[in-house]
This record gives sequence, structure tokens and C-alpha cells, in this order.
Amino acid sequence: MKSILIVLAPKNFRDEEYAVPRAVWEKAGANVLTMSIQKISYGKLGMTVKNDFLLEEVRAGDADAIFFVGGGGCMEYLENEKAEQLAHDFVAARKPIGAICAAPRLLLKWGILKGKKCTGWDGDNALEDLARKGGAIYEKKSVIKDGKFVTADGPDSAEECALAFWETLG
Repeated sequence: MKSILIVLAPKNFRDEEYAVPRAVWEKAGANVLTMSIQKISYGKLGMTVKNDFLLEEVRAGDADAIFFVGGGGCMEYLENEKAEQLAHDFVAARKPIGAICAAPRLLLKWGILKGKKCTGWDGDNALEDLARKGGAIYEKKSVIKDGKFVTADGPDSAEECALAFWETLG
């Protein structure tokens, strides 16, 4: 059984970007776990999630893949060294990493998408510049899979993203 760790912001994560992938992966037989910097996370549209782990409790060996949910709240992790280290640990372990909506910005800031194609929410027309600064190649697409990395542009692409991410788990 494959295990996927979903990273949720403590508040203002995009409900659909969590609920849709989780349902897809559970239907496929995955063990889906959640983590955040607090025990309960609150979605932008009212969803409440009791997280399985706190950030400081998780290691890359605890799951086969990691997925960062978007929404404005995910920016809370932008300067979080533990979240950044965890993502780098998954890269070092050659495990799949996914990010949707605003969350690819985290991976770009942390240098994880260097040399990779990516997409994400670009409502402020800044993502292409952020990608260039992060050494990545931005493409205006709904979902991009580049090796073990999957990025998506937002809630409307949640199912397509979840399916592409599942493929990376082999």
C-alpha cells in the first residue's frame, strides 16, 4: 500500500485541492495522511481537518510521497525551515513531490523545481518570474508532470493533478 503525506496550511487551504486528491488516492488504495503546523487545519471554504501529524513529527521515511495543498494559507510555509527541509528530504529520497495552486511557489522558493517544468496559480502574473528566479521552466498548463514532480494550477485541476501524481508512485 502506497502512502501519501498531504501538507495542509493551518488555515485557508483550498478545500477542493485537499478533498479531491485524497478521494482519488484512497479509491486507488493509498494510505493518505495529513500534517500541518497545528493539529487542526481550516479550509477557505469551511472544511475542517484533524491532522495526523505535526510538521516536527514527520520524516521523509514516513510516506512514499508528499503533496502540498494550495490556497493562500500555504504561504505560511514559505519561510518555514522544517517544511523546506522535509521537502528536500523527499527529493533526496527520490520520492514524488506534488504541489497545486499557490503551493508550487514554496517549491520554487526552496529551489526544489530547479531545472524542472512547472505550473501553478498565476493570478498575480508573478509565477513565470518566480520560476525563472528559481531556475525552473514555467508553462501555462493545468497540470505538469516532470519526473517525480507534479504541479497544477488550481482547484479545477485537482482531479487531473491527483491522477498524474498517482502515476508517479508507479
